[in-house]
Amino acid sequence: MSISFNQISLGKVLAVLKGACILPIKANSVGFLGRISGKLRVSNKGKIVIGGNVSFHAKPFPSSITVSKEAKLWVGDHVFFNYGLDIGCTKSIRIGSYTIIGPMVNMMDTNFHPVDVNDLSYSKEIVISDNVWIGRGVLILPGVTIGQNSVIAAGSVVTRDIPDNVLAGGTPAKVIREIQVPQNWIRRHN
Repeated sequence: MSISFNQISLGKVLAVLKGACILPIKANSVGFLGRISGKLRVSNKGKIVIGGNVSFHAKPFPSSITVSKEAKLWVGDHVFFNYGLDIGCTKSIRIGSYTIIGPMVNMMDTNFHPVDVNDLSYSKEIVISDNVWIGRGVLILPGVTIGQNSVIAAGSVVTRDIPDNVLAGGTPAKVIREIQVPQNWIRRHN
């Protein structure tokens, strides 16, 4: 795939330069062509691995990623994060390749505080498989796996696993219908 000179904007060039400067400092491993536009705050006391061609579009609202001590955040290749992202990782979060994360999405692998004396609030890993689309304002809670090619509707709260190849939505999110995804079909190239 070739890109003509007319398709390259100054904004894209600056985003690549910003990504090349900031991501290697904040993450333990970064692939090629990472991009940051806007304000991305990263606090890494654990391990962050970012694949190639990952884009953080953190404007008009800033985005935040916090990885606690001994926690691990893995991001696959060709992933797009929209503005207002908030990731709180205390154990493990995996985001598959070709995934699209919409605006104002929040994912956290712990509840951080117990609800009552019997609540054993502890971290549970989150897995978002390849080629997933997470809609605007989705909240992804601890212990959730979202299957390959699935779409999570805007405003949903994901409290339990979502299978492959489905549209899910609601509070709590549940399967609305199956979707047709041909083998090796990519929703969007970043």
